[in-house]
Amino acid sequence: MAVELRMLQMDQTMTKGKIGKWLVKEGDTVTEGQPLLEIETDKVVHEQESPADGVIAQILPEEGSDVPVNALLAIIAAPGEEVERVEADTTPEPQKPDEPEQTTTTTPTAPTKTQPQRTLPTAEHIKASPAAKQLAEKLTIDLTQVKASGPGGRILESDIHRYIETRGPTPTESTRLKASPLARRLAKEFGLDLTSISGSGPDGRIVRDDVLQVADETPAQVLRTEPAASEVVELSGIRKIIAERMTMSVQTNASVTLHTEVDATTLVELRGLFNEELEKREMSLTYTDLLIKIVAIALKEHRLLNATLTDEGIHMLADINIGVAVALEDGLVVPVVRNADQIGLAAISEQVKTLAEKARNNQLTPSELQGGTFTLTNLGNFGVDAFTPIINPPECAILGIGRIVKKPVVHKDEIAIRSMLALSLTFDHRVVDGAPAAQFLQTVSQYIQNPYLMLV
Repeated sequence: MAVELRMLQMDQTMTKGKIGKWLVKEGDTVTEGQPLLEIETDKVVHEQESPADGVIAQILPEEGSDVPVNALLAIIAAPGEEVERVEADTTPEPQKPDEPEQTTTTTPTAPTKTQPQRTLPTAEHIKASPAAKQLAEKLTIDLTQVKASGPGGRILESDIHRYIETRGPTPTESTRLKASPLARRLAKEFGLDLTSISGSGPDGRIVRDDVLQVADETPAQVLRTEPAASEVVELSGIRKIIAERMTMSVQTNASVTLHTEVDATTLVELRGLFNEELEKREMSLTYTDLLIKIVAIALKEHRLLNATLTDEGIHMLADINIGVAVALEDGLVVPVVRNADQIGLAAISEQVKTLAEKARNNQLTPSELQGGTFTLTNLGNFGVDAFTPIINPPECAILGIGRIVKKPVVHKDEIAIRSMLALSLTFDHRVVDGAPAAQFLQTVSQYIQNPYLMLV
């Protein structure tokens, strides 16, 4: 019996996922638990596994498609079973009976034989490739006016180009230079003046071939007025997710950053003592491990920094879950150390090492990336002193850790060489004012200067 593969909801806020890459093709034999495709969400790229043994009878959404939660992704049939193919549909399953549905007081009128009801096609219901939809949206083209040439009546990107070349001038175009949108874009890319190009299209309209012909006849050094890119890296996968989330953070948060420098000499000495003993157990503590514990204790005293802003107001969070930024080759992820205020340094160290290893091997689960209440990002290993970290939504603050460097400072009224550490706290001014944020930073500094206090 055939089994449906549908888009899973990885967290409560997820409404859709993007098909990053199919790992199988139609006709492949698969086993239960085998990864079938990569799904890109607003948090991470993860693999969705097969729910059963069988054969991939049909794959519906193409790579790059945005698919709602619970929408049909593929059909898995039993070996030898014939399954009728279905049309790709990005609409999720109807609500289950136990879920409330909106009702209205209007009673629908059933269609009669003499007055049949017809639904005119709309752009949302027309079958088109993701590239075609993107181009049509960019050029404000009505897909219902485009003739499809793809399999099953699907509109392809080439159909959009053909439509652009053959359609007549629009009312707004009739009062200005006649040129197709594609011709205008190409002329801009090549740095060509449209007024110097003769049009071969209907009513003297400049089309793509006219621009390309002039471009071929123009010396290469004249065509481009901007520096040429030596390489174009596609903004996709985790890099695209980071770009979207960081842009959203900057646009929605009232971010303010405070910088300070603290004497970490005693913290350095304490870590050395710990690691002398832990070496016998083949263990070690990093500065990040110690700072996670220090920040967790400080958050218990300054609850506003462990909060999130919602439409209902400021939610003071009961759990203290510290996210730790881990750098990867193509971006970064923020796995979460849960209840950091309630566990010991050894447990924190073990969690951080395990999460970092899984992150670099792309093995983190969605649950290990969710639920953070405060984030720690350490650039000290890269020789950075102070910087401006960006808040990780929906949290309201993030602490940046710089390098520990020895320098001459005034200590007990004398010039001494001390190990100094730079801290950078970015917070959402909508949730926290400057004074409470500075007090939190003071508390963190005090624990760094006197780390033995966190053991009390």
